[in-house]
Amino acid sequence: MQKKKVLVWETLATVSGGQKMTLTVMDMLSDKFEFYCLIPAEGMLSEELKKRNIPYTLMGNQTLPTGVKGKQVIFRYGWMSAKNVRKSLSVIRKYNPDILYAPGPAALPWSAVCGTLSRKPVIWHLHHIFLDGATKKLLNLCGNWKSVRKIIAVSGCVGDQIVNEHAHEKVRVLYNPVDVEKYANGDAKKIIAELEAKLGRKLWRAKIVTQIGAITRNKRQDVLISVISNLKNLGEDIVGLIVGDTVTATDRIFRRELEQRIEDCGIQSQVLWMGFRSDIGNILAATDCVLVPSEEGLSLVAMEAMSAKRHVVTMNSSGAYELLNHAGCGTFYEGNNESSVIEAVKRVLEIPNAEELERGYAFCMKQTSANFKNKITYLFLNVQSSKGGLRV
Repeated sequence: MQKKKVLVWETLATVSGGQKMTLTVMDMLSDKFEFYCLIPAEGMLSEELKKRNIPYTLMGNQTLPTGVKGKQVIFRYGWMSAKNVRKSLSVIRKYNPDILYAPGPAALPWSAVCGTLSRKPVIWHLHHIFLDGATKKLLNLCGNWKSVRKIIAVSGCVGDQIVNEHAHEKVRVLYNPVDVEKYANGDAKKIIAELEAKLGRKLWRAKIVTQIGAITRNKRQDVLISVISNLKNLGEDIVGLIVGDTVTATDRIFRRELEQRIEDCGIQSQVLWMGFRSDIGNILAATDCVLVPSEEGLSLVAMEAMSAKRHVVTMNSSGAYELLNHAGCGTFYEGNNESSVIEAVKRVLEIPNAEELERGYAFCMKQTSANFKNKITYLFLNVQSSKGGLRV
């Protein structure tokens, strides 16, 4: 049987959580579908596509600041949208895909427009909590169009952002899968040896608090720095690991701010920049606590940490909170409350809860790739028969 064609939008050239999930989806569906990708530039993502022999077109820079959008950003997005839709339609005419798939936030409206003009069914895959009211309104408007047939949400709180009645009928909550074995059998000794070499001292009794993710303002690495500084001042032997790197020029400015804060707090010997890593299982094995201080749609890092039987601390809202509540584990703090997050991390380090770790691990064991593959394959195979929403 001939494979169906899927056109995929990705708006970042790197490989972070969202791009990992896009690659996973394409790998899972490769027996029944073939893919063509629209990406901004050459980079880590294009290298992964080359490994899979997936063709792609470069669309140019599509980076927008996170959070609330000002007028200048809105005008820039309008210009970017016109340019992207025109180029995307050209690719659609040449490639003639059966399905349009948009997991990148900025590309969600573009895919709806292209789907409407080309009469192609569209699948959205929502990963984010959208902090900007204008963005939510735009997605609810476009999500109501007939071209958007399915809206996959990585958590209930992500799906609940689609409040338009007809658009919400298209929402299907599908938790991301996790490769438990990949993270459950890490080698802590390798990381401890690396840390001791970088710090020039032995870590006999030191506790390690880790944050994993791209270094960008909405990921809130500043919270980790605050935690490490305060725990050090309380006399704790503590080390903080920042795993990830910058993507944009704005991110690099943010990193310099973090570096200055580390220097001001006098914790240069307590915080290590680890960069992008492929050995996350080893890092988690050496970690006592994983901090997730950002507004996540669904934290892949939290699932990886649970797979490694590591404690996770996150705020009492967003997708990470929903995920950990479902799993029956996790320690929570009040958002934007410095003393609350410090107390939460301190409590986890002082009184580890083995039963809680087992519950988190058991939950992840159920989030198998096989189960996820069956569900998402069904959605893709049946998207063309899906109806509903506003006809435009």
